Amino acid sequence: ISKSPAIFDLEKLEYFNSAYIKALSPEAFLAVAEPYLKQAIHNPAIDLGLVAPLVQTRLDTLTEIPPMVDFFDQLPAYSNDLYTHKKMKTNPENSLEALQLVVPVFEGMTDWSYDAVHDALIHLAEEQGLKNGRIMWPVRVAVSGKPTTPGGAVELCQILGKEETLRRIQQGIQQLTPQA
Repeated sequence: ISKSPAIFDLEKLEYFNSAYIKALSPEAFLAVAEPYLKQAIHNPAIDLGLVAPLVQTRLDTLTEIPPMVDFFDQLPAYSNDLYTHKKMKTNPENSLEALQLVVPVFEGMTDWSYDAVHDALIHLAEEQGLKNGRIMWPVRVAVSGKPTTPGGAVELCQILGKEETLRRIQQGIQQLTPQA
């Protein structure tokens, strides 16, 4: 018996909680995360089974899920400053060009699988002589409206589907287009 008071370490609790979440099988994680995913994603077209693995490795607690995935349901208002990324060498001007290049590629696609979207974006970057990030970053920002997301451009496009992805990219183009 010690005279010192008990210490409740919230940081340690979150560490262990995170470790248990990451150790869950994908099916078990989906079962416990589904109520939290449904708080933020009301669109029945979004496959929660595809969203769950994206967030599983990024969580400390399950309550972090809704704000992390709310953009799947509705694109938030965002600033054009998000298109600026030093490492990817992007800015609003070259992001506008990248999004304009992506639209016809996506419109011409018939297969909307992960591999098809990935290959189309990589091929476009090679064709234009650009690094992959110069295409991927603007697409990710346009479809999510967030500085950080649980997945990359390809995963987000696949989950959103072709029509919604194109709609969000068109909206990004409109937002980036200088008003005369």
